[in-house]
Amino acid sequence: MKQLTDHNTLAQQIDPVLVQQALALLEPAQRIALLAHEHPDGDCLGSALGLSHILRAIGKTCVPICADPAPQTMMFLPGAEMLQTTLGDEQFDLVIALDAGELPRFGPLYQRHQSFLDRVPKLNIDHHISSLGCGPVNIIDPISAATAELLVLFQQQTGLPLDRDAAVCLLTGMITDTGSFQYTNTTPRTLQASAVLLQAGAVPETIVKPIFRTRPIAQARLLAAVVTQAQTSCAGRLIWSFATNETLAATGATPEMDDNCAGMLRDIEGVQIAAFFKSYGDAALTRLSLRSAAPYDAASICIRLGGGGHARAAGAAIHKPLHEAIPMVVTLLEQELQQVGH
Repeated sequence: MKQLTDHNTLAQQIDPVLVQQALALLEPAQRIALLAHEHPDGDCLGSALGLSHILRAIGKTCVPICADPAPQTMMFLPGAEMLQTTLGDEQFDLVIALDAGELPRFGPLYQRHQSFLDRVPKLNIDHHISSLGCGPVNIIDPISAATAELLVLFQQQTGLPLDRDAAVCLLTGMITDTGSFQYTNTTPRTLQASAVLLQAGAVPETIVKPIFRTRPIAQARLLAAVVTQAQTSCAGRLIWSFATNETLAATGATPEMDDNCAGMLRDIEGVQIAAFFKSYGDAALTRLSLRSAAPYDAASICIRLGGGGHARAAGAAIHKPLHEAIPMVVTLLEQELQQVGH
């Protein structure tokens, strides 16, 4: 993938060779599976549903699939009710893997259908800096604030149709991955791509309200519990907290309601690295969400833990119980703050 630095035109941003290779996979395919990664967020769901709308308009049969159901906050997305949680009989000509560059990131879908997914033609479209690519054709661009931004570039470069439903889905991906364009990953090109989606009929208010401004009382209680049990180190530059099955039971929350816990911790004054740990169901597995401010690189830290992501937001699955994972990671983060910050 070449560096995408020309913000003057959205139709010349992706390496033309990659675009042609992608079209060569798309053109003969009739039945296409569009994969969103496990524990879905607005970008992977918006990208899978948005590209489904685009490809249906040219006569393709598209099935958006995710190992986990869409969170309630995302059910406003056009086509969310069509999201499936299995590849079924595996009768697909092409798989498009979105917002992740490694097949295991698609969770139980990959575990249940590994033989099929390893051999089927794949197009991988992703924006994570840690992405390795999982297909014969990989369009990976870490400069894009969201995979949805990269899909707008692909749509502009290929001239594929863009209707309102696709625009709403793709704008959702861009809004969620940029925190409503507040994060440092927002570039002039991000806003140009967003303008294309507004011109196609997407309305930001209809996306921002259900995701950022409306929350159940149980979620508010969960966020309060996470803040209450937060701990700090390094004179407040490091903060961490956690949630367990007990936390969910005490607050009445459900697992998807913890989506912004790491971001909430990051926003506390003086914090440079925020870590949110969660362990639900499998007591031997702890999931980490990490947020950081410059010069600390969340992605490089999480890669060391077997995960990945972006410079300011990353994650990892740690195969240790919570009481072992937290001190291990906190020690690593304290060392990072001491070494990089001085």
